[in-house]
This record gives sequence, C-alpha cells and structure tokens, in this order.
Amino acid sequence: MIFQVIVFLQVLADIIGLILLFLMPIMIPIGDFMVAWITAVTQFMNDNFSTNLTIYIIICVVLIVFGVIVNIIWPGDRPGTIFSKGLEKMEHLEDKIEMKGESIEDTVRRCKDCGNPIGDAEVCPLCGARN
Repeated sequence: MIFQVIVFLQVLADIIGLILLFLMPIMIPIGDFMVAWITAVTQFMNDNFSTNLTIYIIICVVLIVFGVIVNIIWPGDRPGTIFSKGLEKMEHLEDKIEMKGESIEDTVRRCKDCGNPIGDAEVCPLCGARN
C-alpha cells in the first residue's frame, strides 16, 4: 500500500487516526443522533406523504421564495438592491462635491438650440432637438 511505502504519509495517517480515536466519544453520539433524526423524518414522510406530493411542492416553493428574498436583500459581495440605490446616489453626490474648480452647473449638459438642461438624454424634452 502507498501509505506504507512513504514514511511521511504513514506518520500523517497515524496522526489523523489518533485524532479520530481521541474524538470518537464525541463523534459517535453526534453521528447516532443524526442517523436517528434523519431516519425518523424520512420514515414519517414516507408513511404520511408518500402518495401525496403537496407537502413536497409546498416545501419547494417556500425554499425558492426564501432564496429569492435572501438574494434580493443580500446578493453576495455587492450591497443589496434596497441599499445600493441610496449608496449610488451618495457616491454620485460625493463625486460632484469633490470636483475642484467646477460647479455642478458647469457639468450639466445643455441643449445646443434652447439651452435647456438635458442631462444624459439625446433629445431635448423642451424643443425636441437632437444633441
């Protein structure tokens, strides 16, 4: 066997074995408890809901709805959509404040024909000219 050929692997296997032997009084009751409750739940589901799929469909729908709610509020590395709109506005305002020598009025795009502020729009809402 490969563990007996390489001495380092044999020593490593012995150490892992000793750790598992030391933790056996803790791990065996936990494993027995897990086996017992999973067996009881599957037996209960099999006895009461084996022909009726309604409970399984309800559980599936509840899990999907909770998953969608959690992903909307906390989608991972970026802030949630509820909070990100306010953060984006704050960052945008901070960027405008940090501009030196320029006022906010100088950075607003204006229509070439009438001078109306148009922002990011391509067509002026007042006169209808393309910019």
